[in-house]
Amino acid sequence: MSLQELKEKASQLSVSDRLALLSAIVQSLQSTPEIENWQYLTARPHAWRKQLYIKGRKLLASTVWQDMTANEMSPEQAAENWDLPLSAIYEAMNYCESHQELLKLEADEERYRLETKGVQIESTNAA
Repeated sequence: MSLQELKEKASQLSVSDRLALLSAIVQSLQSTPEIENWQYLTARPHAWRKQLYIKGRKLLASTVWQDMTANEMSPEQAAENWDLPLSAIYEAMNYCESHQELLKLEADEERYRLETKGVQIESTNAA
């Protein structure tokens, strides 16, 4: 079953069932061992977020990657902007490109949590 099919099925569930499903997904991510050895990235304790952070900072690798993409930055520009070694930028890019399903799941989880708190999320997709 594809991620899109799972999303469609999950959207038909009640709020409590969706929360239970998301909790189960997070639990499965927690039990998945991180086998990769990253020089600049590390895991940080978080209730449900499992993606990696830049070592020594409260900065998600995906934040750097999304900033680069949104602002059409080169790796060199991102390294200067975030005051990081160029090799850290390449490592963050590699991580994000190889873990897109996790990043998407966590983005969906964050959006869902905000919506359940009444925060209005505007779509960034062009019509």
